[in-house]
Amino acid sequence: MVEHEPQAEPERSGRRHERPADWGWNGEWGVWARVAGWVSVGLLILLNFTWHYNEVGSIWLWGIAALLVLLLIRDWYRRKNAWRS
Repeated sequence: MVEHEPQAEPERSGRRHERPADWGWNGEWGVWARVAGWVSVGLLILLNFTWHYNEVGSIWLWGIAALLVLLLIRDWYRRKNAWRS
């Protein structure tokens, strides 16, 4: 039978463990992030009806607006089906 030597215990430095809350607010943005997201989508769509030098700007604006819509729908779906809030 082989005997194992006891593992050395890590040194205790005397410092307490810092929690994320010690560094500041770490909560959720709540409803304001979703409101800002939908406002941003609306502004991006409105920007498409202004004059552009070429259509590349419109493609980017529509693409970013569509991406934001997908992220907001995903967030809504995840919050609706979450086990806890």
